[in-house]
Amino acid sequence: MKKMKCVLIVIFVGVLMVTSMACSNNPSSGNMENKENSEQTAASTEAASEAVKLNNTYTTRFQEVNAVTYPPFMFDYPDNWKISQEVVTPETEKVTLENDRGVEIKYAYFGYPKGYNFGTSTVSMTRVDVSKVENSNFKPGKVQGTDHSELGPFMVAKLKVTGNLKMKTDFDYTVVDGPVSYAVLPESQIGTVEGIRGPFEGEFSFWYSGYVSFTSSAPDGEFTDEEQREVNTILASFRN
Repeated sequence: MKKMKCVLIVIFVGVLMVTSMACSNNPSSGNMENKENSEQTAASTEAASEAVKLNNTYTTRFQEVNAVTYPPFMFDYPDNWKISQEVVTPETEKVTLENDRGVEIKYAYFGYPKGYNFGTSTVSMTRVDVSKVENSNFKPGKVQGTDHSELGPFMVAKLKVTGNLKMKTDFDYTVVDGPVSYAVLPESQIGTVEGIRGPFEGEFSFWYSGYVSFTSSAPDGEFTDEEQREVNTILASFRN
């Protein structure tokens, strides 16, 4: 009996020593949580430092110049972008914002009747995939008593050309890896659009008691990562 007791005591002590060594070789759960929290804080700080600073605000002037009742629209932009064009006529308004490389963001208002056809080309048509990039600050409301809230939520949309068709010779679209543009649109327009025959600022406008568009394009059809962040942030700021 005495020998068995001694053996049991030795085994018990050995188990305690092994358990103690295992614990000392592994980080505590508290230390792991602290590490994760530190990494999350660092990531949040980095994201905040990369935020696009919108220090300037532009307000459209169609209603002011023409002395009519129509809502003004606003958008914000950073210091490295500039207004390069402002044109207001009795029927239209066009504002162009651009950066040093020639990437453009265009606001356009067309006082044309509902159902107006912007596609005038008789030579070619394009097919465009419309997808959501992020939410838009634009909230449709009333214009001169007409309620446009049925347009629903708006988005910043990516417009990717995926097909071309020569109207005189082709029977179907040729698949292409075409240029990319961006626009503020109702989310209901997500999907593939065929038969585009005009400039995107007209074809990808929305009816708001007159046609309104807010679009962006790059000289080579491609945006750098920085340009894409800035463009999407500016487009998302569009509001009334």
